[in-house]
Parts: sequence; C-alpha cells; structure tokens
Amino acid sequence: MENTSEFQSRKGKIVPINGDSASKNDIIKAKVLEEKGMSNDTYTKNEVDLKLDKINSDVKHGFEKVDLKLDQLKNEIQYSFENTGIRIEKMFSDFKIEQQKEKEENKKWLIALTVGSLLSIIGIVISIIAILLQK
Repeated sequence: MENTSEFQSRKGKIVPINGDSASKNDIIKAKVLEEKGMSNDTYTKNEVDLKLDKINSDVKHGFEKVDLKLDQLKNEIQYSFENTGIRIEKMFSDFKIEQQKEKEENKKWLIALTVGSLLSIIGIVISIIAILLQK
C-alpha cells in the first residue's frame, strides 16, 4: 500500500483534452486555449473602473426612477382614497337630504290623513245626531 491520500496531486494521471468536443463545451476548455493565456479581451484598470462606475450609476438612476414611480403611485393611491372619501360623504349627504324630503312628505300625508279622518268622524257624528233628533 502506498502512502498517498486521495487529495494529493496525481500529476502523472492528468490527460490534456485537445479534441473538438472539448472546445465546444463551456466547462472544459481545450488545452491549446489554456496555454495561450488571456485572450485579447483585456481591459486596463481605468477601463474596468469606468465600466463599474457606469454600472453603479445606471443602478443608482434605476433605483431613483423606481422611487419616483413609487412616490407617484403612492400619491395616486392617496388621491384615490381622498376622492373616494369625498364621494362617500357626498352620497351620505344626498341620502340625508332625500331622507329629510321623504320625512316632510310623510308628515304632509299624515296631516292630510288626520284632517280627512277628523272630517269623516265629524260627518258621521253629525249624521248620528241628525238621526237621533228626528226621532
């Protein structure tokens, strides 16, 4: 038995991959590409900083736009609730006015009914008195 751990390097067993299937796969790169080092897509520190600053600025402006939209939405919701409250108050006052008119009409009808009933009763009493006096 050897004194090798499974975590020790086994340099003798590494096989480079140089086939077409290796260059098509995203995970495994061909040995040739690895030996070239970095490709021509290199950036200086200033270019990277500028790109990061642009991303940071875009994100900041994006959040500002979202904040503005949220504020606008909050104002619209608040206006809608206020408008709904005003409409409900108007409906309630209209209901009170209609109820007051209905009460007045009922009062007039009740007075007319009472006067009519009294006149009928007076007429009946006079008729009874007239009949009794004729006997």
